[in-house]
Amino acid sequence: MIRVDVETILMAGGPMPSVVVLRERQASESDEAPSRSLSIQTGAFEAAAIGRGIDVGRSERPLTHDIMLDAIDALDARVERVEITRVDAPVFYASVVISGSGAEHQLDARPSDAIALAVRSNAPIYVEDDVMNRAGTASSADAEDGEGELERFDRFVQTLSPDDF
Repeated sequence: MIRVDVETILMAGGPMPSVVVLRERQASESDEAPSRSLSIQTGAFEAAAIGRGIDVGRSERPLTHDIMLDAIDALDARVERVEITRVDAPVFYASVVISGSGAEHQLDARPSDAIALAVRSNAPIYVEDDVMNRAGTASSADAEDGEGELERFDRFVQTLSPDDF
């Protein structure tokens, strides 16, 4: 299993799906291997629920994922981890692993719901190796390269005049 973090959420409107991008955690700063990411299509409401869990946390009034976490807490249990376990393109499968009373229970879940629970409970998210190998993408550019490219673009934009258009 590969530990991942939510890198970004691309919100779409209309008939286009939203996308949640999970990025592989690097073992260390000196890790030379390219990081991989996994993009999972989801609905706008589901993407918003994940974003709300990251940005806002708990609402004044509980939403569905908040109620689920309240129920888990009331049973003296906790969300241990979320696992993205399988892909049959374009459908991904996930499970929420809950522990309590000395036992672990795996609950089948949509990835969007599982991720929404993970971000609200600070539970780690994992992706099965086979899923990452089949559906993930590798990025050889690191963050410093991206920042350098942005700086070069910024300098270029500053040299433009209206006559250039």
